[in-house]
Amino acid sequence: MNAHDSCKRCGDCCRNGGPALHRQDLPLIQDGTIPLADIVTLRPGERAYDQPTHSIKPLDCEILKLKGRDSSWTCLYYSPEGHACGIYDSRPIECELLSCRDTAAIIAMYDKERLTRADLLPAGHPLLELVDEHDAKCAPRTVEDAVKAARQGNDDAGIALKEMVVFDMEMRRLVAERANMSRDINEFLFGRPLRTLLRSMNVNVYEVGGSVRLDFNKGETA
Repeated sequence: MNAHDSCKRCGDCCRNGGPALHRQDLPLIQDGTIPLADIVTLRPGERAYDQPTHSIKPLDCEILKLKGRDSSWTCLYYSPEGHACGIYDSRPIECELLSCRDTAAIIAMYDKERLTRADLLPAGHPLLELVDEHDAKCAPRTVEDAVKAARQGNDDAGIALKEMVVFDMEMRRLVAERANMSRDINEFLFGRPLRTLLRSMNVNVYEVGGSVRLDFNKGETA
């Protein structure tokens, strides 16, 4: 009995997060089955759930995933009401291989031939330069280091952290406006917003008079 025959279509795997995308999935993006606006980039250094070890750990490399829905990691294409996948007949390779009864197949290819943003944007594309600039200024590891230093009372780290958040917000706004693109593509280009990453570190971001205020959830602000 193969994974397709044994699948009960309970939706548990879909509710636990959309699949990461691999080179085998490239045709699905090229033919428009999966638009770039439905993809989120998880960047190196960002903490994410690691399926093989069942733990949260910093990523060693970039991962492209299908976005979640309703402010959760439930796969964007999964319908909780109908317990059905909107692209089941053209689903990504991880979805084809995954069997909750035997995860050997998906574990074997889990970190192999993953797609990156550079694979999907042609060489010389003007957005690649912006992606590189954003990664350099707003790297998740740099953000996490700044949070730790700011919590320890380093004022310069707090200032640098606010500057990163403002840069991240402005980059997303300007790309949407000047390139006449939907804001939905920002999570593919620049990953999850810094304010979202900071929330996972118990830091809330508030916009105040054209700038931002950071609340470290311990009575500390910057």
